[in-house]
Amino acid sequence: MGTMERFRLTDRRAVVTGASRGIGRAIAVALAEAGAEVALVGRDLRSLATVAGEAADIGGRAVAFTADLSNPAAVEGIVPAAEAKLGPIDLLVHAAGVTARVPSTAATLADFQRIMQVNAAAGMQLAQAIARGLIQRKAPGSMVFICSLMSDRARPTVLHYTMSKTALVGLVRTLAVEWAGASIRVNGISPGYIETELTRPLHDDPGFNQWVTGRTPIGRWGQPSDIAPAAVYLASEAANFVTGQVLYVDGGWTAAL
Repeated sequence: MGTMERFRLTDRRAVVTGASRGIGRAIAVALAEAGAEVALVGRDLRSLATVAGEAADIGGRAVAFTADLSNPAAVEGIVPAAEAKLGPIDLLVHAAGVTARVPSTAATLADFQRIMQVNAAAGMQLAQAIARGLIQRKAPGSMVFICSLMSDRARPTVLHYTMSKTALVGLVRTLAVEWAGASIRVNGISPGYIETELTRPLHDDPGFNQWVTGRTPIGRWGQPSDIAPAAVYLASEAANFVTGQVLYVDGGWTAAL
């Protein structure tokens, strides 16, 4: 197999959460472009249908599934539903994420439970469900979790988000070590500041916007399209000796003083 052919995802089937917008959307379309069939998971069916149309326009196939990831019972139904439509799942990209920007003294237990469930626990549930099938079939697989700069750094007012994204690093490392013998690779991507709907309040704040562009060596906010190729790489055979890693796609943020 040639080098470039190893990046292809032909005959692979993926679940992508957070697929209706932002980073998840860009990754879902990129996986479809690389040849994977994609189960798009999100809350807005209309937006997911638009993403499925984008995949179809480039010759890919994607099907939409609505689910509220804050409900553990709803998460349990995603993989069986996806496999009923597409066949056995061997790829996971958990890109869904929520936050609450409040002072830590005002951070509530309810927000903690919601954010941890969506950002971390739902990813664990999906990984478990997919891994059970892969191990039973003795088939290889790859999982990618979207982490954050807050997986390794901290800022005020995002306590629960930071805790959840830190938890993802532990999830990546533990599953990578435990499932390596089953040929299941598990990695993370930590984006820098990416211009999405979730970060719009920050991007629209002139002072914060100036701080981000000045603090990032490349000198700009990232775009979802900057993250998608990294996800394709980690999902593909090109990364078949890469597991337990968190790849920072951050414009040089973590390299700079």
